Amino acid sequence: SIQQGTMKYTYKGILTHKDPFDLALYQMLLWEQKPRTLIEVGSKWGGSALWFADALRSFGVDYTIHSIDVQPPVDIEDIPGVTFYRGDGRNLADTLSPALLAAMPRPLMVVEDADHHPATTLAVLRFFDQWLRPGEYIVVEDGIVDDLFGADRMADLEGGPRPATGPFLRERGIDYATDT
Repeated sequence: SIQQGTMKYTYKGILTHKDPFDLALYQMLLWEQKPRTLIEVGSKWGGSALWFADALRSFGVDYTIHSIDVQPPVDIEDIPGVTFYRGDGRNLADTLSPALLAAMPRPLMVVEDADHHPATTLAVLRFFDQWLRPGEYIVVEDGIVDDLFGADRMADLEGGPRPATGPFLRERGIDYATDT
């Protein structure tokens, strides 16, 4: 029933697909880290970007949010500090130039919430590996989709994001820690 509610949850009238546990954890993480730049891979309707912006603003953070999707939202009014981009998580270099990334205010937080396929998650992790500094975060959303959806849907998702984290951590895990 929580998952059904999650799929219907809106923030200021815009779907977010965030459950109450996600929002509570994000609120704590945003408060602790106070990222000046948040990059969201997977905008969908834009509700999460709006929520992130309001949370950071309420914490007094001078923030910028870059939200990327293959079909960025169009029916959303301008959100101060938020820019939506058309782009693909599997090829972020086409959207985020080295000059843009180097100029982003720090600390940086990345939220990987794209199509939930392992190839996309692994591409996002590998892309941002070169840009993240010690203490910065990359959050992989929906790592438990295999616990939430039936076998038919899971076959479409090829196991979800979780199968990507193992290979990445075997490659680069010495530089990363799981925040529990």
